[in-house]
Amino acid sequence: MIETTLGIDTGTNSLGISVIDNTNQKILYSGVRIFQEGVLKETIGQGDKEESRNAKRRGCRQIRRQYFRKRLRKAKLLEVLIENEMCPLSIEEVKIWKNWDTQKKSDGRMFPSSSQFIEWLRMNPYELRAKALLEDLTRMELGRVFYHLIQRRGFQTGRKNKDTGTIFKGKEGMMGIDNTNLLIQNKTLGTALYEIMPKENEPYQDLAHRVRARYTLRKMYIEEFDKIWARQAPHLGLEAQTASLRRSILLSGTDQSVRREKRLQNLATVYGAENVDVHGNQITIRKEISLKELLGGNIRYVNDQIEYKSSNSVLFWQRPLRSQKNLLSKCVFEGRRFYDKIQGKWIISGPTPAPISHPLFEEFRAWQFINNITYGTGKPLEPEQKKAVFELMCSEKKDFKFSKIAKKLSINTPFNYDEETSVSACKTIAHLNALFVNNKPMLEKH
Repeated sequence: MIETTLGIDTGTNSLGISVIDNTNQKILYSGVRIFQEGVLKETIGQGDKEESRNAKRRGCRQIRRQYFRKRLRKAKLLEVLIENEMCPLSIEEVKIWKNWDTQKKSDGRMFPSSSQFIEWLRMNPYELRAKALLEDLTRMELGRVFYHLIQRRGFQTGRKNKDTGTIFKGKEGMMGIDNTNLLIQNKTLGTALYEIMPKENEPYQDLAHRVRARYTLRKMYIEEFDKIWARQAPHLGLEAQTASLRRSILLSGTDQSVRREKRLQNLATVYGAENVDVHGNQITIRKEISLKELLGGNIRYVNDQIEYKSSNSVLFWQRPLRSQKNLLSKCVFEGRRFYDKIQGKWIISGPTPAPISHPLFEEFRAWQFINNITYGTGKPLEPEQKKAVFELMCSEKKDFKFSKIAKKLSINTPFNYDEETSVSACKTIAHLNALFVNNKPMLEKH
C-alpha cells in the first residue's frame, strides 16, 4: 500500500497542487491551476482596500435603489398634500409618475409638469421656512415647505459616539455639522440657512455662506418641523386634522404557526381586531392618526431634548437595515443534503451555525485563542493566567493589540504572538457585562 501526501498552496489567482509518494520518496504529481482573481488587479495586496470586481455594478444598483425609494417617499407625500389641499396637483398625475406602465415603460413615467405645479415648485423654500415661524402661510406655501423637507431630510445615525467623524468635522468642499450647529444656535435650520443665503443679484461669497454643501442631521429638520407645525397648524385648521393610515405586512409560516398566531394577537392588541384584515399571508392594518403624526411621526421633548419615533412618518421614516440572517450557511456537521425533484436542484437543510456576535461563539473563539498562547520555550499559560486573559477579552468593546495581554500577564519572556497582532474582543459579552452590577464576565469557563 502506497502512503501519499497531498500538498495545496492557495493564492489570489492560482492553486498549487503536489502529490508525494511517502513510501518511495518521489513526487507523483505537481502542477498549478491559474484562475481569474476576484478583485481588481490594481488593488491586490492592499488588505481592506482590495476592491471586488463587482463593486462598480453593486454601486450602480445601490444608486438605482436610492432613486427608487426617494421617488416613492415624494409620491407618498404629494398624495397626502393633495388630500389636504396643499399641492396644486391631482392624484392621477402623481400615479403616472409613481407607477410603472408595462406598455410605455420609462416613457410613461413622467414627473408632473403642469404650469401650476411648476409655479408651486418655484417658490423659494428657504424663504418660506424662515417666514413660517413669523407669519401666517397659506396651505400651498406650507405644502411647499414640507416638500422641501422631504428632499433635504438630513443624516440619521445610530452611532453612540456622535461628536466625531467626517460629517461633524467636515471635509474639503463640505461644511461639518459642528459648523452648522454654530450657525443655528437658537434658530431653526431653515432660518439660519436663509440668513446666509445670497439674496437676488448678490455674488457668491465663500463655502461658509452656502446653504448646500454642508452636512445636516435628521434631528435638525424634525425640530424645525415641530416649530413650524405649532405656528401654522392652528390658523390653517390642521391641528385636529386626522388621516387614515394603511399598512401591509407579509407573514411567513403556515396558518398553524405559533409565531404567526402571536404576531396576529399582538397586532390586534395594538390596532384593534376590527382594524386588522387577514388575506392569506398578507395583513392590512387601518388606523386613524393625526395629520401631524402622519407627516412627522411621534415627537416629544424629554428634559428639553427632542425624542421622536418615525415609524408612521411620511417625512422622516427610515427604512430599517435589511436582515443578513439568510446569508448564514447550514452547519457542516448537522446539515442534510437532498435533491428536490420539484425545483430540480440540490438543497441543504438543517440548523445554521451561531453568528459571530453570539456570546457562545465569542467564548469559543476567546478560549481557542487563549489555549494557543505560549511563552518562553513553548510553555502554555496557567489556569489563573488564562482566566485573567479571558476577563480582559470580555471587557474590551473593540479589537485590541496583543501587547495589552502581555502587559496584563506581566511576563517578560517573548510570546508566540507579536505585540501588534490583532485580538478579537468579545464585544457582545462586553456590552452585556455593563448591565450587571458586579461587572463580571457573563460567561466563564468551568
